[in-house]
Amino acid sequence: MNAAVLVAIIAGLIILYIVFLPSGEREKLIEKKQPEPALGESPNILLQASPGALSTSRSMESEKKIPNIFLVETTNAKDLEKINPFIVRNGWFDKKTRNIDFVIEDIDNTDNVVLSFAAKKRKGVLEIKLNNVIVFENEIASEIVEPVKLDKKLLMKQNSLEFSVSSVGARFWTTNEYSFENIRIIGDITDTSRQESTNLFVLSDPEFASMEKATLKFVPYCGNVNQLGTLDIFINNKKLFSSVPKCNDAYRQSIPKSALNQGENNVVFKTSKGSYSVEQIGIALEFNDASSRTYYFEVKPATFTQIRDGDVNIEVTLKFTDSQKKKRIKMDINGHIDTVETDKMSFTKNINGRVSEGNNFVRLEPLEDIEVAELRVRLA
Repeated sequence: MNAAVLVAIIAGLIILYIVFLPSGEREKLIEKKQPEPALGESPNILLQASPGALSTSRSMESEKKIPNIFLVETTNAKDLEKINPFIVRNGWFDKKTRNIDFVIEDIDNTDNVVLSFAAKKRKGVLEIKLNNVIVFENEIASEIVEPVKLDKKLLMKQNSLEFSVSSVGARFWTTNEYSFENIRIIGDITDTSRQESTNLFVLSDPEFASMEKATLKFVPYCGNVNQLGTLDIFINNKKLFSSVPKCNDAYRQSIPKSALNQGENNVVFKTSKGSYSVEQIGIALEFNDASSRTYYFEVKPATFTQIRDGDVNIEVTLKFTDSQKKKRIKMDINGHIDTVETDKMSFTKNINGRVSEGNNFVRLEPLEDIEVAELRVRLA
């Protein structure tokens, strides 16, 4: 009995404590706050969307300018090897040959390789081998000798020349002999470092999102038209153009959107031969007919009656991603247009007088490049 009385006294004290608490604290104790329902779980949320990046570049063409470039093939004759004077001879009692090793560092860009020398002493048939293949076999009549061409098909990075002279036969008392001076191996070396040019351009997030078409524009001006090679153009390592262009003509080459990146992009011009001056280069961007976004929501008859009678409010809320700069966007609700200007992360407006029973729409059109994280229409 005493225990029951004690429990009743404690319960009474708790009730009195709760009664005399401030109303706010009392609500926290006796009410359990429910989490905000997700879209589709609450009848109060009529529309929820993520518009994302919106660009002002609509119904117009924007262009990314790229500086003029000059592609040039530079070929110069260069000594690949210089050899000191030497003698080769062949006799019954004395025979001497000579091997000369030389290197070609860039075999692909080395052409017209020749062996040049002067022969002060000349007797017998001179034989010259390149990598064990005879490239010269003849008797020389004068000191000044026409250069011996070395076939490129026989050339490698590491090469060897062998000089020898024919036998005297039965004339054992004589010796065939050649004395060489000013021995040089000469080749035409092409400098390819100026045959390629790389430039960068950037597509912002809104530009990339709303871009419908991209076109590369350029005009090639040529050097000697008889010595032109293929002009290759790459966008992000994807070949876009490969041809010998018609000089002084303006070109427009379509760029697939899949070849472009959001952010940094590179364009490479390259030629295999000859000289080009490529000018008036640009990446023309065409955007969707409108960069606006349109969304739809429904107001049921009973809800519309509550809104009209003032029992329920309906609000539209925009949430942004940029907290630093001022946001400017045009908001059209069923033909009622507002210009939203705010430096806050969100904007909310009562739209009771702008909705109608049944289908309604909200159209967002940016007044500057902007990113909208969320659009929400809800009953409040």
